Amino acid sequence: MRKSITKAKTISNHKKWKQDNSSTTFPKSCFMVFCLLHLFIMFEIIFPLPTLMAADTMLLFVGEDLEVISLASRREEAAWKAPAIADVVTNERIQNTSNITIANLLAKSTGFYINEIEGGNIPFLRGIPDSTLFLYDTVPMGSSASKSGQNIDNETSLAAIKRIEIIRGAGSVLWGPDAFAGVINVVPFTGKDFQGVKTGISASSMDDACSTFLNFGADKGQWDSFLSISAKTVQEDDKTFNVIKFWNDGKTATAPNERFGEATPGNSEYYEIYSNLSFDNWLNFSARITNNNNAYSVYDWSGEYAWKEEQSKPTQTLKIEASKSTGIDSGIRFTGYYTNKDTNLNIIDKDFDQSEQSFYGELIYDHSMYKENGLLTAGASWRKTSFKDILIWQGFMPNYLNKENINLLPPYQTEDYENRLISVFGQYRQRFTNFEIWAGVRNDNHDEFENRISYSTGVAWDFTPNFILKSIYGTAYRTPFAKQVAEGRISHLERINSTNIQFAWKSGKEKEISFTLFRNKIKNQIFENRDAGVNLSTPNSQTIWGAELEWKLQLSKNFLISGNVTTLNNNGPQETSEYMRYDLENGQEELKILKYDYDTGAETMANVSLQWNMTENILFIPELRYIAETQLYYLYEADPTDPRATTTFIKVTYPDVWLMDIHLKITDIFPFGINFFVENIWDKTYETPGLYTTNSGKSFNAGMLIEMNW
Repeated sequence: MRKSITKAKTISNHKKWKQDNSSTTFPKSCFMVFCLLHLFIMFEIIFPLPTLMAADTMLLFVGEDLEVISLASRREEAAWKAPAIADVVTNERIQNTSNITIANLLAKSTGFYINEIEGGNIPFLRGIPDSTLFLYDTVPMGSSASKSGQNIDNETSLAAIKRIEIIRGAGSVLWGPDAFAGVINVVPFTGKDFQGVKTGISASSMDDACSTFLNFGADKGQWDSFLSISAKTVQEDDKTFNVIKFWNDGKTATAPNERFGEATPGNSEYYEIYSNLSFDNWLNFSARITNNNNAYSVYDWSGEYAWKEEQSKPTQTLKIEASKSTGIDSGIRFTGYYTNKDTNLNIIDKDFDQSEQSFYGELIYDHSMYKENGLLTAGASWRKTSFKDILIWQGFMPNYLNKENINLLPPYQTEDYENRLISVFGQYRQRFTNFEIWAGVRNDNHDEFENRISYSTGVAWDFTPNFILKSIYGTAYRTPFAKQVAEGRISHLERINSTNIQFAWKSGKEKEISFTLFRNKIKNQIFENRDAGVNLSTPNSQTIWGAELEWKLQLSKNFLISGNVTTLNNNGPQETSEYMRYDLENGQEELKILKYDYDTGAETMANVSLQWNMTENILFIPELRYIAETQLYYLYEADPTDPRATTTFIKVTYPDVWLMDIHLKITDIFPFGINFFVENIWDKTYETPGLYTTNSGKSFNAGMLIEMNW
């Protein structure tokens, strides 16, 4: 039997990671300078110094609508007339429903299906998994090394969030590669939005969760600042695991008689600090520091073997923004940021460390013309992203835990590479009497990958003040992730052609209805299989079309009903993946070709919410959610020790499910506000697709949140 692990560290035709002392000390110095500067500004806010002369500022139009969005044209505007299929999750909605994570909010938003898996969630937008670019204050939240891991669960606190902006459809023209099926921007508070001190504490029953936060904001005219600190502990998984030792000395596996036992994952912990400060609306500094430790159990297909995985993902982000008017109708804006993302993955008893660094700079020019009926937005950006020790599995992990495996370890490799990206882009919008047209184009010049051009165009016709018709077409591309780089699958980037037609009606702020038809055509699509060790799928094409219905109706002074329905279907050939089967008996390898259907997640999702103002101080909100049946293909080996045994994908279908949550919010009766919530009030038992086998959905959970303004 083979007794050694195959570990290859490939750099191949990519640039080597450059390690020098200056690159590691610079980020720490930046954060020290920022912290000292922030303390100085906070001191100045509390004990004001003489006022400075205001600088020139280009004032950008903001509509009167509370649902403001900046994603569609890089400026704030009403979502109703934005050149995109847009939605906004307002702070009022966040506060009223006591949702715990961004994933919870998206699960009730139009077009989204959230697949609950071990260690997190997979977001599907319009039938495409991990296809959304997630931004926090316009800075990417997830890792570029993988399609998954967007940090939309407990890693991101809702305490500091002012609103969440959502665009459904290709967004690469203004936001670059990876704005594939959509873009989401999490907008935090500033000192202009919140003044004073607010604290909160929450607890829930199901997972022994406990969280707390502190918000501080101040506005002193020219200077304003905001600070948010949050922490959370939760037992996200209480399932026992039986593989407690495995990696031994890193060369041979732990002997079967010492490999097994019984234990449960410990608590997961999450910490976050976010702060921003600005001067006279033209200069802004912000920083975000997060750290977390997420522990969970993973089961193989049969449920016979289970093991513990634990992820720690500390991140640091430093950002600067500046704007300056260059005339009465024009201005320039600069944005720059640095991010560092470290990941420690502990599997049973071995740690895998990887890191990712990004430097980004962008310059945008805005020019209003034709009596403010035309708006030109043009810009250029530069980004350098470096990856070190990115983990890539080459063996199917569950098979190696088998007691028949005496000492063989699963093969893996780590990948180091970097990529520089230079982009130029522009968008022009022209307003006529009752309709608007726009067009945009972007050229992305990669240092290591294929260069691509993205474009978009559209028209909006508001033929009455209450009706609007939007027709939008755009393209987007996706940057190759680490496993694509390792396997050399970078000759053609994944591409999407997105077509949207939306008809919407609105009567004040009380009544809104919209109906959207969409069609997404994907080319060169590569599926990142959730089964570690299975090779990437061969490039494929899929066409997904569907419809979305949204509504918000004020039935009376005290009753508001809202909801959405999404339905979709797809057409395309089966996916094809290669799997290197290892015979555990003699160590021989055999290449298997596996075929399976494209995974769109649920093909129908519906949400209905009723907002009942029982009294002036008591708000009651029941929410009903429907998820159609889902299915997934799992890798199955009848007997890993038998070279003649069947190796295939098993199709599992999960029935549809109805879920109901309730929320009760009480304000201005006590010195503090109270939010009670109950999730899955019927304690409905349901299952969802997991990593290697079926995963249990969330059971009954009750909790409360207490908030107080000081």
